[in-house]
Amino acid sequence: MNYRHFAVLFLLLTSSWAYANKPADPTRFEKAIQAFEAEDAAKAPPKDVTLFVGASNIRRWQSLPERFKKTPVLNRGFGGSQISDVVHFADRCIIKYKPKQIYLNAGGNDLHAGWAPEEVLASFEAFVAKVRAALPKTAISFISIPASPARWDEAEQVKQANALIASFCAKQGVEFIDVFSLLLGADGKPRPELYVEDKLHFSEAGYDVVTSAIRWQKDILAFGKKDAEKAPPEHPIVFTGSSSIVKWKSLAEDFPELPVVNRGFGGSELFDSFNYAHLTVIKYQPRLVVMYAGSNDINAGKTPQRVLEDFKAFVAKVHAALPECRISYISNAPNPKRWSMVGQMKEASRLIEEFTKTDKRLQFINVYPHMLGPDGMPKPDIFVADQLHMNANGYAIWKEVVGPYLK
Repeated sequence: MNYRHFAVLFLLLTSSWAYANKPADPTRFEKAIQAFEAEDAAKAPPKDVTLFVGASNIRRWQSLPERFKKTPVLNRGFGGSQISDVVHFADRCIIKYKPKQIYLNAGGNDLHAGWAPEEVLASFEAFVAKVRAALPKTAISFISIPASPARWDEAEQVKQANALIASFCAKQGVEFIDVFSLLLGADGKPRPELYVEDKLHFSEAGYDVVTSAIRWQKDILAFGKKDAEKAPPEHPIVFTGSSSIVKWKSLAEDFPELPVVNRGFGGSELFDSFNYAHLTVIKYQPRLVVMYAGSNDINAGKTPQRVLEDFKAFVAKVHAALPECRISYISNAPNPKRWSMVGQMKEASRLIEEFTKTDKRLQFINVYPHMLGPDGMPKPDIFVADQLHMNANGYAIWKEVVGPYLK
């Protein structure tokens, strides 16, 4: 027996010894595992897959493939499971696929069954040991045990278990994805709209939050590291949104007399700016926020009305914390890559422009006409090779159009 196998055996034995109660019989999920095996027999799963495993919030995630179109995903959640069940069936529902990435969301059922936070940690340690013994190169991410209205009386235990697991993850090179705090409203309790009628499982709005956290937590944490290395200016002008903000590398040079801070994260949608507004905007207590987002939303299939609603939510979140803060929205920009969607993008901009007229703290910055040539098409000399993002010529246009709104 090599060291890795011994470590797995040791953790499983010592974890079971520590339990105050006997773990539930994992064979109650035998039919669910056999169903996965029948599915594999009917259609071979993809290689280099990103695998999601855990309890019912994973099992019920029907929109998972649609949300992660750029990578093959496999859902191997089985509802009601505890982490020890996932460990028991790991060979049959995880390891055999040799995934490049594993996302685990479990632990809530463990606590609900009476396990202590320390016992949940022990189960997770056993899970990591077993996976790493078989798949040393596979990345592991733990999606935190979520808050829910149905089990809010267990919130303190959930917080304790999450804290223990987060500390373990930091030491072991495992990613800990915090969704617990993102699911809470201004009153510190779970937001009802994020759950279905049972008040336990996620609605699609809840999965929006989880998806955003999976995609962008690393970028958001990187902003925190930047702030630690160099303190941002007081009450700055914060630019936030998607890649056209990220790629505005000359931002500080373009406005040298103004305290600008770039907090864009490329590929993000407007909902992501809302979801992380407390860490990308509010924490800086800006006097002005400049946003460019919405194009990726339309490209992902969201409607102009959805873009408007997400912008309204962003505004409400910022103004709840910073009532005097001004918010300027840069219109969707025309580009050759997405010209077939220009009608929807113009409609999203129109809706947001109308909304900005309802509040003197809001402004609409229309860059659209300035980026078109005499033929009514996007100017060919203002984009890089991908025909989506701007070059220096494009940002020179933005500098001239956006500049007057910053003063």
